[in-house]
Amino acid sequence: MMAIDFDPSVILEKIQEEEELKQLEVTDEQAEKLARFSSLLLRWNAVYNLTSIKDPDDVVKLHIIDSLTLVKHLDELAPAKMETVLDVGSGGGLPAIPLAIMRPDLKVTMVDAVQKKIIFLRQVCGGCRLTNAQALHLRVEQMKGEKYDVITSRAFSSLKTMVTLTRHLLAEDGRWIAMKGKFPESEIQELPEAVKTEKEIFIRLNQGELERVLIGMKRIDSL
Repeated sequence: MMAIDFDPSVILEKIQEEEELKQLEVTDEQAEKLARFSSLLLRWNAVYNLTSIKDPDDVVKLHIIDSLTLVKHLDELAPAKMETVLDVGSGGGLPAIPLAIMRPDLKVTMVDAVQKKIIFLRQVCGGCRLTNAQALHLRVEQMKGEKYDVITSRAFSSLKTMVTLTRHLLAEDGRWIAMKGKFPESEIQELPEAVKTEKEIFIRLNQGELERVLIGMKRIDSL
């Protein structure tokens, strides 16, 4: 595996330069963990093909900074009482790992059906000393037991598929939060009648060049 080392001070600088994240406070320790995660992501990517992005600058811009927009807006989109987060189709750990780094008060569970990705995520949890995160090798529809206050996804599936596969895992007053590129109007129209969008937060990154939207959804009837 090739060695790639990200500088925590450079990551912190790039975050602070992003207008959308001006109000987000990042400690030196958090910047160090974000840098370590970024280094591990590119190092393991050479063997495991975790992401199509191979340029270090793009890893920060398109992965880390993008994931941090969820961190910034999480309290706007989540229920008042929030302790647990489930990230489905976690892949390379985005947005779950940055979320776990920035919000140590939350218990973050990552699930993916691809074993090599779970091996990577467990390595990250150890390497970044994330005691509040765990990775499960399962298909999300096979999960049972625990209910989650928030269920997130980034490039996992359509909104309809997301809520259908995870509806049995959402707490009574829980919220789904999906990270999307362009506004998914057709996907919203396809949502089950028992689910409605509660909030849509439009975001522009990289001096307005990148469009993003966070979609918050809630259950309005038993599914």
